Amino acid sequence: MIKLIGILKEAMNFRWAPTLDAKQKIIDSKWGKQYKFIMQSNPARLGNINKISHDLFLEIINDLFDNPEVKVYNPKQGPNPSSKFKMYEFETDKGLVRIILSGGANEGEKYEYGFIKALRKTAGLPVEDIENKNIVKFYQELGVDPENTTPEDIEDISRLETKRTLSLDGPKNVGSIIGDVKVKDKFISIKNKEGHNIYNGGTIPFIVMKDNKVVYDPSKFDKSSLLGQIFDLLKIDPEKIAEGLNEYIAKKGLSESTPSLFEEVTSGIDNQKLKNLLASAYGYGYYLKKQTKDDSISLYPVLTPQDSYELVGDVQDVEIKYPNQNTKAVTVRVYTVSEVLGHIEYLIEMRNTKGDILPLSLKVKSTR
Repeated sequence: MIKLIGILKEAMNFRWAPTLDAKQKIIDSKWGKQYKFIMQSNPARLGNINKISHDLFLEIINDLFDNPEVKVYNPKQGPNPSSKFKMYEFETDKGLVRIILSGGANEGEKYEYGFIKALRKTAGLPVEDIENKNIVKFYQELGVDPENTTPEDIEDISRLETKRTLSLDGPKNVGSIIGDVKVKDKFISIKNKEGHNIYNGGTIPFIVMKDNKVVYDPSKFDKSSLLGQIFDLLKIDPEKIAEGLNEYIAKKGLSESTPSLFEEVTSGIDNQKLKNLLASAYGYGYYLKKQTKDDSISLYPVLTPQDSYELVGDVQDVEIKYPNQNTKAVTVRVYTVSEVLGHIEYLIEMRNTKGDILPLSLKVKSTR
């Protein structure tokens, strides 16, 4: 546990810009075109779709980066957090690079890669020659003529959302940060039908492990910080989080037959600040492209702060569920009604995403 937390802290503090640049260089190279590596949301991971060998990847690194001294870490060795894949560490003129050659891509990344590939394939064609109706619909709703577009106008800009931050003051322009592809001067965020995350954030520093027990450390709770303000806004009790996580560890507490574990917390909540928070999870300055359940697409212009607020809608109810013997997550459900998306359920979650108990990470999801 202690070793894992140490690895995660080091990963959070590591400067990923040289790694992102190196991954892009590999993707754009002759090797990238041959073996079709793809950028993944994890800053260290490079999607290895064709499952090339360890020796071949070393050959690629040596060719592209002028024979650097490469350190290879096995799974869970040194700074490598992966339980399955090797990490390759080497220096470039831009800094230290750490790349995990992963086994491929998740479904969302595959969908994103396929859509960008289809856009590039159709660039320069008149609309009537494009067979893919979704691509035609995309160009039309984006207001771009594919015949006047070149493959160079379609730029893969996938990056981890490291610069984003939530705010109780409202949304900011984040198009260049969360955009997956840039078509001419327009940024687009691509989501497949299972892509419900709209924000992945930092960790909760005041819920910690001490003497093999989860505790709330009030000395690390800053009321004036963003997390402190979110806890105050949503009336989240950190003591209940620690208590529930200990129940989860001990497998004691509430039974699976308990009908409802959510508590109503709507009364007294500042709805405008909550709308500000959710709107900041979206941000603005881009187009949100979603795959629908029938495999069509919907394209939402999120170009102004007002567009973000219209996606969020008006808050109706707020509920919270704390960890217990059956779950290690804190989940706040926010029900809204939006003129754009209709009835929506937003989930503000705090949970460990690496299969452990701590640290807890903050996520915001939308059911639409």
